Amino acid sequence: MNATTDQNQDLSSLESDIAALKRDVASLIGHLKVGVNDSAHATAAQIGTESTRLYGLAMAEGCSAAKAVAARVGEQPLMYLAIALGLGFAGGRLLAR
Repeated sequence: MNATTDQNQDLSSLESDIAALKRDVASLIGHLKVGVNDSAHATAAQIGTESTRLYGLAMAEGCSAAKAVAARVGEQPLMYLAIALGLGFAGGRLLAR
């Protein structure tokens, strides 16, 4: 009987250890979910900030380029008018085919 009692106690101890392990694993998974979620939110915020910064830079470059083109056209309007007419004529001939 003594061996059976020891086996039952060992089995009971093993069952409680497994239950504790299950609780620990569930807690760890919960903490991992929170950590991953927080990291994802931080990364999304960083991407949003960086994309806004890059958009601003692109807008500034575009405005600068438009001003430069306008200044050059203003310096020699007849030459750029002739270029535009030539490109329009060539484009019209290519599209007519």
